[in-house]
Amino acid sequence: MSMFGTLAKALVPAAFTLAASAAFADGPIPGTVQITHLTAAGTGCPDPSTYSTNISPDAQAFTVTFSEFVAEVGPGLPLTASRKNCSLTVDLKVPAGWQYSVATFNYRGFMDLGDRVQAEHTTDYFFQGQSTPGKFKAVVTGPVSKDFVYTDKIGLTSVYMPSVWSPCNVQRALTINPSVRVTKLQGASRDAQGIITNDSVDGELKQVFGLAWRHC
Repeated sequence: MSMFGTLAKALVPAAFTLAASAAFADGPIPGTVQITHLTAAGTGCPDPSTYSTNISPDAQAFTVTFSEFVAEVGPGLPLTASRKNCSLTVDLKVPAGWQYSVATFNYRGFMDLGDRVQAEHTTDYFFQGQSTPGKFKAVVTGPVSKDFVYTDKIGLTSVYMPSVWSPCNVQRALTINPSVRVTKLQGASRDAQGIITNDSVDGELKQVFGLAWRHC
């Protein structure tokens, strides 16, 4: 970890809100939806001790919390430190007659980028058996030092988030693959440094994925 890893910054939540264009019902009865299985793989979640998950009582959201999701560049750092990802495969037990889709993202984190250093946060998601993923991407170029403060109101049918629903009456896995990357652009100095990291106050980067529901 470089010197940036020791920074203690107050966190301001970043919210990417994407409203669905379809007409949604109220959703299943609370408690009838469960995360039945979760697998995680990637450099941002190297073992089970580096992440945790939770589903809300009203079945409208689940949270994935990371503790080692950090990407950085700088003198002496290997190329592998510049990008981290964690591919999450989540099996949801959903009542018959309902579909779900990811409708909302909330990201929390901090970035400190030198001149001509760029940070990128990308999330792909797709359902098992579907070849075209939904996608969200945010890019920031330094110099900048700040907590994430983003609001995105693009709907699910936009180019960023194609409308993707789970198949009716079929239990399939939902895969979410977030990644963070830091890159030196042309013209950056030899000693340029940058980091996009988790919440440096409590050491966690939280992503809350809201679920939108509709009848089949």
